This record gives sequence, structure tokens and C-alpha cells, in this order.
Amino acid sequence: MLMTWSIQQRGVRRLGIDVETVYIALGSNLGDREEHLNRAIERLKATPGVAVVACSSWLETEFVGDGPEQGRFLNGVLKANTSLPPLALLGVLRALEVEAGRRSPHPRNHPRELDLDVIFYGDQEIDSRELQVPHPRWHERAFVTSPLRELGVNLDQRPRAMGTRLAHEAAKVCEQVSDWLRGGCVVGLVPTMGSLHEGHASLMRRAKAECDRVLATVFVNPLQFGPGEDFDTYPRDLERDLGVCEAAGVDTLFAPSASGMFASEFASHVGVGAAAAEMEGAVREGHFSGVATVVARLFAMTRPHRAYFGEKDAQQLVVVRRMCADLGFPVAVVACPIVREPDGLALSSRNTRLTAEDRRAAPVLYRALCAAGDRFKDGLRDRDLLVRCAQDVLATEPRCAVDYVELRRARDLAPLAAADAVCGARMLVAARFGDVRLLDNVALNDEVAP
Repeated sequence: MLMTWSIQQRGVRRLGIDVETVYIALGSNLGDREEHLNRAIERLKATPGVAVVACSSWLETEFVGDGPEQGRFLNGVLKANTSLPPLALLGVLRALEVEAGRRSPHPRNHPRELDLDVIFYGDQEIDSRELQVPHPRWHERAFVTSPLRELGVNLDQRPRAMGTRLAHEAAKVCEQVSDWLRGGCVVGLVPTMGSLHEGHASLMRRAKAECDRVLATVFVNPLQFGPGEDFDTYPRDLERDLGVCEAAGVDTLFAPSASGMFASEFASHVGVGAAAAEMEGAVREGHFSGVATVVARLFAMTRPHRAYFGEKDAQQLVVVRRMCADLGFPVAVVACPIVREPDGLALSSRNTRLTAEDRRAAPVLYRALCAAGDRFKDGLRDRDLLVRCAQDVLATEPRCAVDYVELRRARDLAPLAAADAVCGARMLVAARFGDVRLLDNVALNDEVAP
């Protein structure tokens, strides 16, 4: 049965202070559930600056979400008028949760004596580390929507989260990130060239777990492609990419045009030094300057705390870390493990361009690396013999045209002396299958820096 109270406006509207109508979701699945909820209502009625208007009936529901097995929830929604600012109201709610016995900070999705969430705060939209209003999942939960309807809320007129926001203009992304930073959010960036796959999704999920907000980018960067390379044929599918981002929990996907990233008068390029001189740098002249320039541009625009890159492009990781250190970007560059197909082929956007025959041949890269890894585990430490072991496996596949096989120091990919493989090494390979060029690498011991 809907519960209503007469409103005492004293303490809510005074000296011209604005009053907002708020809706607060209440839930409990630990201890005396109804007692916890009723006590929270009584405490809110006694809180200066809060006037409780009505509360929905209680609704018993199963737990929704990932977490340990737990009992059923008692849920409802409360309507109130308040003169408290949003974060002050949130502070009151958190104090009531602690008073009911809930630990603070509390484990995510664990049983709780009391759970209080601000669903709506007037018509305001708030996106801070502590508070998101409207609540991003209010429309997905029947134990919220049903009580809201009981309270007379027209749900069709209420804004709801639409998954990942898609932005094309740099100014909008800068404004969004500024809002996050003002709200105290830790921002994670996942730069990509699109044609997203599970490898990219793993970076996004890692960022989501470690950051308050995640920004992914899709931009096929012309600066990192040389003459005759596959810029024009590089796979592009923005609609599908948006779906991958939504499934991974990305907050905003930034997909600028080339002119949006680099104006016609753009003239500044980042030099990258010795870290980019060999391997990919020797095969693709100017490639890493293009990579460093676009990453520096993205870092300056989006001001992330953390940026996530896959280990498949190991030399790119080294170049980006060197650039951050040299130019003083306050960004933690996070390396994430390679994600592979069941046959060992490292996931890559370019894999979609392989012919059926080349796709069957391409796992030879991983087999070659594993063969060298097995010899390393057996005690072989000679750099040249380990490289030759991988080369011998690659030579068994006639469709594989090898650009290089290298064994380098893991942390910076500096050359190793012949007997230094034991000191921490990474083996890298690049090869062509038809007109598709693929990279792969493995660490040969457990001392590789993350």
C-alpha cells in the first residue's frame, strides 16, 4: 500500500533555497529487512532539509547481478523534497547505510542490510565518481520501475542511459572528460583503430574494472601508414564497434574524422628515437612517429589517468611509455595480455582480411614462438639458437613471408647479447600472409615487466 505523509516545509525551503523532488530506491536482503527500510524512512523524515512525501509498497525480488548467492531483497522507492545538494543528500544516505550495519566501503554486489540509491534528483544530470543521476540502470530494474509507477512517475518522460555515448567532435569529448575530472573520476582511455574484437574488449573490461569512467577511441590514423600500406583497406565498422563498446561497459566512444584530429595546418610531429629505430621502425619508416603523434594528441585532449594497450604490439608499448616519460604525460600506460584464437593466432583486426588458406597458415607464428619457448624451458639460453628454432618452424609454412624474428630485452626491447636470454627476454615475429602483415610475440620467462 502506498504510504504518504503531510509535508512540513520548514527546514526545506527557506531564504530562497531551491527545493528539488528526489526519488530514492531502498533495498535490504540482510537481517530484519522491513525494520531496516522503515527505520531509514524515519531517519530521513527527521533529517533537516528533507521532507518525505510518499513511499511505494514493498516489493520482494530476487538478487540481480553478479555476486555471491544471497537472499531475496525487499525493495521500494521513496519520494521526497529536499534542499540538500546532491552530494550532501548522498552523504546522508551513506550514513544511514552504515548505521544499519552495512560495511563501508562495502564489497560490490554482496548482501546488505540497507541499500539506498538516488534515482532522480529533480531534472538534474550528475556524472561524478560518487554519484550518477539519473541512476544509469534505473530503467532495467523492475524493482525500481514498478514502485516509480506506483508513485505516479511517467517513466516515458524520464531520461535513461542509452549505453555507450558516441561522440565525433573533439570539443564534446573534452567537455565530457572535464565533467568527469571535476567529479573526481579516474578516467581510463583505450585507443584503437576500430574493427574491434575480443582483444580490444579485454582492454575495455580491464579499464572498466580499474577506472570510474572509460573512454575508447576509434580512429584509423593516417600518420602511421606509409605509401603502399593498407590504410584504404583497413577494416572499418563503426556500428559494430559501438556494440562491442557497449557490451564492455565503455562510457563514451570517440570516433573523430581525420580533419577533427589533424587540421589542415597541423604541423607538429613527435620524434621517437632509438625505441622505434629497429624491427617495425625499420620495416615501416615513419610508423612510430605517427603512432606517438596521435597518442600524444589523444592524451592531451582526453587527459586520462590510465591508458590501456595490448601486448601484441610490444614495440608500440615501449614507444608510448618512452614518449610519456620524455614528455611528462601523467598517464599510467597499462599493458594487457594478448588474446588468442583457439589455434593460437593472436587476435588482430587485420585477421579478417586473411584468405581462407592464409588463415589456416597464420597460426605458424605462434607455433614458432612456442617452439622457442619450449627450448627455453628446457634450458637453452643462447639467443641465436632460440631465434633459429623459431625460424625453422616458420620455414615449414610456404605462405609465410618473414620480415623479422628477434629476441630482445623485455622491458625496453633493447638488443640482447648472445648469452643474455636468461635475463628477461621477449621473442617477436612479423610476417606477411598474402598482403596481410601480422605481428606476434611471447615472453620467454617469468621476469617480464608488466
